[in-house]
Amino acid sequence: DFAEGNIHHKALLISVTVCSILLVLIIIFCYFRYKRQEARPHYSIGLEQDETYIPPGESLKDLIEQSQSSGSGSGLPLLVRK
Repeated sequence: DFAEGNIHHKALLISVTVCSILLVLIIIFCYFRYKRQEARPHYSIGLEQDETYIPPGESLKDLIEQSQSSGSGSGLPLLVRK
């Protein structure tokens, strides 16, 4: 009985040790991932007053035409053709 109890005790000790090491590694991984994400610049969804998507002097039609002629398979797809 003593030898069998000793084996169960060792198995429990090894299991707890392995699980503890895995938990520490997961916490370290999450910490560094959080820090890396925090270091990235945050972009605001709204536009600032000076920012525009379409440059002055160009229309949306001009941008669509430029995107269609830039190469095979690139650009915006047209949903409705006239």
